Amino acid sequence: MKDFSTLFEIVREAVFALGRELAAWKPSGARALFGLEAMLSVALSVVLANALHLSNTWWAAISGFAVMQTSFSSSIQRAVHRVLGTLLGALLAALLGPMIGDRPWLFVPVLGLIGGAAIYFANGSKVAYAWMLGGITALMTMYEAHILVTFSATAAFAALRVAEVVVGTLACVIVASAFHFAPGWRTSILPPGQTHTEAPADIAAPSPALSIEPSPASLRPVRTLLAVQCGIAIVILAALTYVLKLPGFAQAMVTAVAILLLPADTLAHLVERPVVVRMVQRVTGCLIAGVIALALLPLTQGNALLCIVALSVGVWAGCHVQTGSEGASYVGRQFTIAFIMVFVQDHHWSANPVPALMRLSGILTGIVVLACVILATSRWRAATRAPMDAAG
Repeated sequence: MKDFSTLFEIVREAVFALGRELAAWKPSGARALFGLEAMLSVALSVVLANALHLSNTWWAAISGFAVMQTSFSSSIQRAVHRVLGTLLGALLAALLGPMIGDRPWLFVPVLGLIGGAAIYFANGSKVAYAWMLGGITALMTMYEAHILVTFSATAAFAALRVAEVVVGTLACVIVASAFHFAPGWRTSILPPGQTHTEAPADIAAPSPALSIEPSPASLRPVRTLLAVQCGIAIVILAALTYVLKLPGFAQAMVTAVAILLLPADTLAHLVERPVVVRMVQRVTGCLIAGVIALALLPLTQGNALLCIVALSVGVWAGCHVQTGSEGASYVGRQFTIAFIMVFVQDHHWSANPVPALMRLSGILTGIVVLACVILATSRWRAATRAPMDAAG
């Protein structure tokens, strides 16, 4: 009963936070500028991906959004981490996937090990984003390997995935550089001397109450727990997909990895709440984006200009919520990602909602499975916290 009351409280907080953010809709110069940069980055990603006839335009668009940060140096650092992680993950999967792809008894556990290892090394790491992208890319490419079978086909898929990430990342770097090296653009929007002040919340900001940085040794039990939870969730999802032919496994896997990547101060005081908050906010953002985007798709009739305009407005609105201070930042980020996933089709503009619904169903499936795993491992979580509380 306590778990349900806690869940209800978290859902209520997420809804109220979003309501406060929308009620206090006052775009400052810094927030408007970040939204503009992200909007242009996504639009350029789509244009470049379509010009190059890439298979998954939406993945390039997400890369263009996810890499963009409020400072130029942070965007460049994130770009390097995303490309590096993607390259290494694709290389691992291209070599290993075809070797074991036809043996489910080995293939499925290896997927779980890759996901668990990515979460273990990402949590508490200074290059967490590279670890996360490496794990995600390896899992997505490895899974395709059991369908593609051969080394050449798997390598081609991996190369396409790398190309999509590079195109989106390059678009972000181009836009960020244009704004950074052309200060006249900024001063026309920002008051003199002001720069970006609001940081997009990809991962919740560290708590100011934490004055002592947790030691790596103290975080190890929690990192292990999260890695095991991620590994089990991915194994279950992979097995279900093998048996039931479930669509959207890629997004289910991305969800399992993304939700369990937490900041160091949250790791040091781990309870189930931070993870559940991310789950609830991810679902909230995705559902709102799904409803709005699916309603807009038929109106665009696949017209490229209308699609770009609608996509840009959705990205800007999501970025505005993401950079807010009312507690709905992660809702805004997930809204933007889901809006891109729904609105940008594979390699052309289309009003067909089926691919979008498959991706959204994958996200929801991943959250449900991960929630069940977290509930099943609640006793281990309590045992993990006990020595940490004693040490504190």
